[in-house]
Amino acid sequence: MESPKRVDILGTPVDCVDMERALALVDAMVRGAAPRTILAVNPDKVIRAQQDPVLRRFLREASLLIPDGIGVVVAARLLWREVLGRVPGAELMPAICAQGASRGYRVFLFGAAPDVNAAAVAELRRRFPALAIAGHHHGYVKDEEMPAGVEAIDRSRANVLVV
Repeated sequence: MESPKRVDILGTPVDCVDMERALALVDAMVRGAAPRTILAVNPDKVIRAQQDPVLRRFLREASLLIPDGIGVVVAARLLWREVLGRVPGAELMPAICAQGASRGYRVFLFGAAPDVNAAAVAELRRRFPALAIAGHHHGYVKDEEMPAGVEAIDRSRANVLVV
């Protein structure tokens, strides 16, 4: 699948996609062999990336940069005359799970407090009974515990990792 056009908003890249195109790209990524990263771009990240070289590097190296905030959508329209739709990460994640339920994705959820992580897993199981949840773990992990956590994710054979 052809990569979307990428435009620059005050030094931060964003891809010209809408929800439908983002989901098609996710499906192509899941079916591909190489790991991919999807990050949400909103006005806060655009401003923070100007001062944070690590964030700026992550954004520039991401496989897909969804236009999460309306400010980013408006800026792309004004600066680049690009028509793109807002793709909120909070809406893309459940849409990926819905798509994954019908296409056989294996999803691993990592992050948040233990009770929040468990509640998210329960809600996804309720909403998408056919979704294969390969594993989950809360985000309160000490540095020395992280290698075991990464190994657990690898062992799960998940092809979608939600952080």
